[in-house]
Amino acid sequence: ACQCLTESLGVDVNDSTQATALKVDRPLQTIFDAAYPAPVIKHVTKDEEARAVGLKDQGNELMKQNKYEEAIEKYGQAIAITPNPIFYCNRAAAYSKVQRHTDAVGDAKEALKLDPNYSKAYARMGFAYLNMNQFKDAEEAYAAACRLDPANQNYKDNLDAVREKINAGPTNPLATGGMAGMPPGMPPGMPNLAGMDFSQILNNPAFMNMAQQFMQDPNMQAAFSSMAEQFLGAGGVAAPQPGQMPEDMDINAMMNNPALRQMAENFEAQNPEMMAQLRNQFRPPPGDGGGDPPSS
Repeated sequence: ACQCLTESLGVDVNDSTQATALKVDRPLQTIFDAAYPAPVIKHVTKDEEARAVGLKDQGNELMKQNKYEEAIEKYGQAIAITPNPIFYCNRAAAYSKVQRHTDAVGDAKEALKLDPNYSKAYARMGFAYLNMNQFKDAEEAYAAACRLDPANQNYKDNLDAVREKINAGPTNPLATGGMAGMPPGMPPGMPNLAGMDFSQILNNPAFMNMAQQFMQDPNMQAAFSSMAEQFLGAGGVAAPQPGQMPEDMDINAMMNNPALRQMAENFEAQNPEMMAQLRNQFRPPPGDGGGDPPSS
């Protein structure tokens, strides 16, 4: 080895002038360590680890209660004590619940840095990319999840669903980034309408009968009149352009309208099968990465 180095570098170990010029005062390993220091490993005590797990468990319970922001905080506190792929993966799920899909992707990537073979982290990432309509990225993430866990049928179903979206191409404005003027973040719990088959719904006789019932109901007529005032610019507000929502449109108020809720409840009681079909239309693919429960 020494001969190879001396020949390739043109160094003569017997030349005193070169020996003086090239002499160093530290061993090579010391120089290398100074240039490329090893990462500082934080040693966590058993008590700290137990506290982190406890915070993670609290986050899991908050997720079950749909308290996603509070869950995000608990997972963050656990991560601050000791970075753990499960903590990052669970927080990614919470981020997706509040439509913070970019943050969900970031946490999934952090989880994979700690555990490159963590299939659920890839699934979380795929779900987040899917909700951002980044279908190619979603496909790659779900494909990785399937490679790591080939027996997981949920991952396979989601991969197939993403590939169907890619092959189908954009079919409506919502599938290609949303309708112009729509607010960038819909209220938590609102359904993701991308890829929804509206033609199937509108051709369903039960749905059309429901629509007729809605329009004939006096309470519903009053509710729609109130909604129309917002759409048509009542109170001096300019009417929106076609395909746009007015800036002051209160979607939460619409969804919480008592008349709307009562009519929906009555219809569900009379048409449970139809409501099940509608829910299936609004529901994301079964077993998606964002719908799985947090890891224990």
